[in-house]
Amino acid sequence: MGQPEFGRLLRRLRVERGLSQADLMGPKVSASYVSRLESGGRAVTPQAAAHLAERLGVTIDVFQVAAGAVGADRAPALLAAAVTALDDGAPADAVRLLTTCAALPDVSADHAWQVLWYLARGHERLGDVRAQRDVLERLRSVAHESGIAHLRVRVLAALSGCDRVLGETESAVSRAREALTVATGAGGADQAEALLALAAAEESAGRLGEAEEHAGLLLERAGEMSGGRRARALWTAAAVHAARDAHERALPLLEEALGFADARGDLLLWARLRLAAVSAYVEVHGTVSADAERWCQEAETALAMMDGAGYLSELWAVRARIAFHRGDPAAAIGLCREALGASGTMSHHDRVRTEILLHEAELAAGAGESAAAELRRIAEETTRSGNLGLATRAWKALAEAAVQGA
Repeated sequence: MGQPEFGRLLRRLRVERGLSQADLMGPKVSASYVSRLESGGRAVTPQAAAHLAERLGVTIDVFQVAAGAVGADRAPALLAAAVTALDDGAPADAVRLLTTCAALPDVSADHAWQVLWYLARGHERLGDVRAQRDVLERLRSVAHESGIAHLRVRVLAALSGCDRVLGETESAVSRAREALTVATGAGGADQAEALLALAAAEESAGRLGEAEEHAGLLLERAGEMSGGRRARALWTAAAVHAARDAHERALPLLEEALGFADARGDLLLWARLRLAAVSAYVEVHGTVSADAERWCQEAETALAMMDGAGYLSELWAVRARIAFHRGDPAAAIGLCREALGASGTMSHHDRVRTEILLHEAELAAGAGESAAAELRRIAEETTRSGNLGLATRAWKALAEAAVQGA
């Protein structure tokens, strides 16, 4: 591993990650040694290179670039290996490979955007929404410079989805609107993707009238879609109906979506759709059928297979709803707390729904005034924010509790 190339690469990787030289210290690696490595004054040992790669969150392969190969030579192989890892249900391996690839110098523009796109997908598969958004922000700049409208729309739509999950609903709406503007200006080929993001963002923001309008436009285009894209469109429209407590309209859309989701093409979508369908089924029927129980078990198995720990909060929330409807408030309370305590992928809207369920279960278990006070707080906050679907749900739960306590 030659100098001064090694030192320049080490410094760039360290600075990009906001680390000091002291942050890289370890066995036989002092801050002064790191400083001399970066200045090109010392040769690196294999043991030190392995330690530095670990602290920087890359594979040691990245330092082989300094020995003579260039990024343009290594990027295609690393990218191919990472995509294979994603397809094989190993997102953590894909993220490690792609993080290494993204750090290579002299990577071509064509490979650079692909590396960032798949890196964002890897973080998405792991349920790490903040890391996904950070990568997408980097990709947004690349997409803008490329002038590729299709890429810009996809990146903006994905960023909108991240903002929505993180509770930043106004930003989510703004990004989705920008995506729709770009798609319309480019001839409309990607309007469905933008409409999908916009309807979902508006639903989370409580703008249900606008969300319903855009979901309707999305469904008009659903006949032109196939596979996972059509399944996502149907799911988004179902979510808008569910936000209005029209679960009887949401359930048929979700059942239709299940027929278009392919576990071989997108196992994560396949699993999450099943959880959404179970939740809608319980809301409509007040019980769990054999099909709904099977969907829930299939989703749990799929998430375990693909290292989907970040999505367990969604599973626990659905399990909590099942427990509550089966008359087991204690189990529902435990599962709600698990779901709300996890840094998972539930949207802000679903987190509030789960909070409402938690306090309903606490009331059923005899918690009394404290649970009622929390429900009232949620009802008042969602009323003030204009999220009338959630507000209605919270006020209804309070009214039912008052009737039962009378």
